[in-house]
Amino acid sequence: MVFASVLAEWLGPVWGALIVSLPVSAGPAYVFMALEHDAAFVAGAALNGFAANAATGLFLIVYAHRAAGRDRTATLVPAILAWLTAAIPISAVAWTPLTALLLNAVVYGAGAFSTRHVVRATLVRSAVIVRPRPLDLLARATIVALFVSALLALSSALGPARTGVIAAYPVTMTSAFVILHRRIGGVAMARLSSVAIRGVFGFGLTLLTLHLMVQPFGAAIALTTALLVSLIYSAGLLVLQPRPVRQEPSIITR
Repeated sequence: MVFASVLAEWLGPVWGALIVSLPVSAGPAYVFMALEHDAAFVAGAALNGFAANAATGLFLIVYAHRAAGRDRTATLVPAILAWLTAAIPISAVAWTPLTALLLNAVVYGAGAFSTRHVVRATLVRSAVIVRPRPLDLLARATIVALFVSALLALSSALGPARTGVIAAYPVTMTSAFVILHRRIGGVAMARLSSVAIRGVFGFGLTLLTLHLMVQPFGAAIALTTALLVSLIYSAGLLVLQPRPVRQEPSIITR
């Protein structure tokens, strides 16, 4: 998880967006969930997590539209509030794969359309080439570990629906955005979050795959296939990603 966030810092907004869109925090949560609960619980959590993935789409849409010209607090707080505003009613609905897919398609389709100009923007390469700080890496690892541990500890009491919704919260993305916004600026973060809108839709498909496969095929096959779906989707998105005229700025820090 920490390794993925470091790669995101080094490789620029496009690669960074695709890397933080991978299931680097939810993936381990579902692995441990499968060890503690039966397949029906995991399937229910994955379905509700898929629906809650639409809330992450709103998080990214708000962030992408506010990032340029604003500091991280003025950008991140409204994005988190947008996630909460969507996730609370989502947790109260009985979802089916079709209704959750339609919800995600509407949110991410609107997000991709509204941020299309940001994705195509040209960015100038940063002249500063520095390294992530060890304290930042420790903070990220600690935050994600505490999140996963708390979620698993409360999962039996929460039930599969609420567990899935909470597991869908973009904790790795949030911690990375807190650090990166100050370092690379709002313009680059606007592009990163705009590309992530396209990438996180693939994370939703990962959860849909897990939901559909875990009961008939078992957790090991379902988790492996879901990961492959995420990787193939991100690879395809990278191939289709419009290339700016100039090189991507490095997201690397002092």
